[in-house]
Amino acid sequence: MFDLLEYVAWFKKHIKGRDLFLYAAISLLFFVTRLINLDKFPIFTDEGIYIRWARIAWHDATWRFISLTDGRQPLQTWATIPLLKLFPDNMLFAGRLFGVLSGFAALLGLIVLTYYLFGKKASLIGGFLYVLTPFFLFYDRLALVDSAVNAGFIWSLFLIITLARTLRLDVALLYGLAAGITLLAKSSTRLFMGIGALAPILLFKKETKKTSRRLLNFYVLYAISAFLALVIYNVQRFSPFFHFVSEKNKTFVLTFGEFVRAPFSQVVGNLPLIPYYVFSESGHILPFFGLIGLVFLFKKDRNLAFYFLLWIALPYIAIAFFAKVVYPRYLIFIVMTLLILCAYFLDKLKKNFFLTAVIIFLLSVGFFDYTILFNQSKIPLPEVDRWQYIEGISAGTGIKEMVEYAREKSADKPVILIAEGNFGVSGDMLESSLKSSDRISIKGYWPLDEKNLYENQPLVKNSHVFVVFAHREEFPESWPIKKIRVFEKPGGKSSFTLFELKPKEN
Repeated sequence: MFDLLEYVAWFKKHIKGRDLFLYAAISLLFFVTRLINLDKFPIFTDEGIYIRWARIAWHDATWRFISLTDGRQPLQTWATIPLLKLFPDNMLFAGRLFGVLSGFAALLGLIVLTYYLFGKKASLIGGFLYVLTPFFLFYDRLALVDSAVNAGFIWSLFLIITLARTLRLDVALLYGLAAGITLLAKSSTRLFMGIGALAPILLFKKETKKTSRRLLNFYVLYAISAFLALVIYNVQRFSPFFHFVSEKNKTFVLTFGEFVRAPFSQVVGNLPLIPYYVFSESGHILPFFGLIGLVFLFKKDRNLAFYFLLWIALPYIAIAFFAKVVYPRYLIFIVMTLLILCAYFLDKLKKNFFLTAVIIFLLSVGFFDYTILFNQSKIPLPEVDRWQYIEGISAGTGIKEMVEYAREKSADKPVILIAEGNFGVSGDMLESSLKSSDRISIKGYWPLDEKNLYENQPLVKNSHVFVVFAHREEFPESWPIKKIRVFEKPGGKSSFTLFELKPKEN
């Protein structure tokens, strides 16, 4: 039976005023580090796509499943809609606020889980580590679904461990709800339910008969959870585009047939890449401390330690063998697992060693965190992420400036921006940077060539027409365009070029 007063009494007994202050301080530090300069980092391709989807779904309810047209689950689209309503004139901020709030949900889940497993001190340490770890600081500040995946992971992990230990129906229902919502975030989250099914490892004891009974009860409850999760997941079948999810997965993951034909086609490259991404974007020290924490935990609770090992090893093996493409953000839940173990490790250190370890951690993340907040062009990301977010074609350096220029020009008559790229680069990035009051419209083309320029020349009579190129670097002199400015991106590897479309010659 639910008894609110019982929960209040527990809270008063275990959480003192000093504890509330520390938890509040961690929460405040979280929002300061996530919100400061949130919309200063240039938009990148995927953010533009996702924000545009949410905007369309907001204004047209028949497109609430629009993300499925590209094989992506709809959770981010749905959750971004109310944020766009709050900030209609800063859609980038609204879209990234989804990442911030998802990150806070992950922080709360981390605090709850570490408190449940290791105690109050470990939960405070874990919260502090989460706020300052570059991996989470960076992705919590982007309009991506990965922070929501991380939140779904940590709450699912807490609930499946609680279910294994308590065998309660209400916990099973909560786990099914959390797992179902998480499945609406990303296809890879199906892995969470798979490893969740191995939670009975926590039940193994010498009393074989009692263990067998608990195993049976667990899997009955797990089946109820799985059923609820699948019911939630299958809400996507209301859309005629649901089948695109499986098609999209083939872009990123080997099919069974592909794996059988060439089982080692991906593993050679992925095996060293995964730890490199995990260590480099975490500041190197946190994963190292986490692995030491795993050794410490084996000495105290072998079953729990082995379960955490599975959460690291099984995804590592699965991603190494099956992933066609690996970006660091795909590994966010592995970093979270190592953070939990790192918190446990620091909790077990004596005071002097603890302070030394904290200082080492702060030194390892200090420069990384500073650049994320204040000097984004210098963020020491791995090359693949620097290309995506800062230096490459998908990076949005110059988008904000082009929109501001168009906004100034729209004072006397409307502006039309013809964009090279009608999906992501650069049309969606431009559209996601507009305000509701702007007299600016976007026309995206792929490819954008001379024919498109000539067919838009009649628009010059009543509008300012500008052309944005993201891919092309050479422009024939015969084209009816006048160069205005080149927006070089950090590293000098790519740029945007803004032109004005000339009127048709008589």
